[in-house]
Amino acid sequence: MSLVNPNDPRVKRTRKYIQKAFTDLLAEKDFEDISIQDIMERAELNRATFYNHFQDKYELLELTMKGAFTEILSTWIPEGTNLQGHDLLRSLMLAVCQWQIEVTKRLNSRRTLSQAMEQNAKEQLYNVIITCLTQAGNYSTQELRKIEWIATMISWSIYGVVVKWSSSQEEPAEIFVDNVLPFLMSNLSTLDVLN
Repeated sequence: MSLVNPNDPRVKRTRKYIQKAFTDLLAEKDFEDISIQDIMERAELNRATFYNHFQDKYELLELTMKGAFTEILSTWIPEGTNLQGHDLLRSLMLAVCQWQIEVTKRLNSRRTLSQAMEQNAKEQLYNVIITCLTQAGNYSTQELRKIEWIATMISWSIYGVVVKWSSSQEEPAEIFVDNVLPFLMSNLSTLDVLN
């Protein structure tokens, strides 16, 4: 649990230094080989400062990945935008494509880190989708359970197909998404969602 006010500009700046040092190290070393001392030496900050902001390097990893993915999502789906159906899924897929490209470029992604990145991306996709699907109103418990399943299927489908594409990137992201999206939409149309 953080001991500092996350809204204080000095705290934000310090966190940024720590996260920058951390992502720089991830480009050079595997996550398991990075120590808190390594991070703080790179950030040119006192080791004790780390514990004022994060419990451990796993929390730092989670918050760093979440922040990076949230930033990319917000460029594709700006706040206040009310995307639905095809447009929403297209934007989500393009955001995940960008995420995969940037993360692969910047990080020395080994299996442990890839699993954390995958989990984080799926969770954030799920949250966007579930929010869109449930904004219409009150649902019974059974209806909510169905919506949760649908949101899980959509988020995992998007992430899975983008990971497959990112391994070769035979075509630009926009062309890839435009080719895949009709299949996803046709499967979803049978569920009567996102329309």
